[in-house]
Amino acid sequence: YYKNNVIATQSLIDSCKHTNVKNFIFSSTAAVYKDGLQKVSEKSPIKPVSVYGKTKLKAENLIIKNCKKYKINYGVLRYFNVVGSSPTGKIGLINNGDHLFKNFSKEILKKKPKFKIYGKDYNTPDKTTIRDYVHVSDLAEIHIKVLNTIKLIKKSVILNCGYGKGVSVLQTANEFKRQSKKKVKIQIQNRRAGDMKIIVATNKKLIKLTKWKSKYNNLNFLVKSSIAWERKLLRK
Repeated sequence: YYKNNVIATQSLIDSCKHTNVKNFIFSSTAAVYKDGLQKVSEKSPIKPVSVYGKTKLKAENLIIKNCKKYKINYGVLRYFNVVGSSPTGKIGLINNGDHLFKNFSKEILKKKPKFKIYGKDYNTPDKTTIRDYVHVSDLAEIHIKVLNTIKLIKKSVILNCGYGKGVSVLQTANEFKRQSKKKVKIQIQNRRAGDMKIIVATNKKLIKLTKWKSKYNNLNFLVKSSIAWERKLLRK
């Protein structure tokens, strides 16, 4: 994480020096926020728990400091949980990290799927963690809108990128089961260190600034497009 998020970001910023680059878009994360806040705005307290969040925050600070010095406008986009695949079937998640939708999608294609849920003793309605998910195609459009906006207003921005609504792990698991019509075994595991209980975006600033409107804000579609992507990768 340090190599990719900190060293590589510094290298990229340094490469922009003495060039015609005027605008810089950075993929950050909601993991920079303090745990336990539930609904977060861009002004919410910053206190990352995970190493991933800590290194992304270091990268944000490098960008803010250096872009101001080089007179480059920046757009720091704090992603919430990115899921799904594009309607064209060309864009989806490749990395095999611990991504809930990807893990469930891969598992649901097996004959006897098993879902692992980490922690079912949280203080939430169904006792599982709650996240704000955003479809990859909606996120792609956000990038274009933010780039065009900072070019126009000639100002730098930090923006949350999410739908502003929470979905629990158990809700997600049940939607995968419903769409597959398979008998799924759910295995309850211990909580993982660094996992936030609830984190949902306040996206008012993004919408006001860019006039962005989500197109894929639907759990049914998020799950459907995630499964379709893994099925495509499996065929390959």
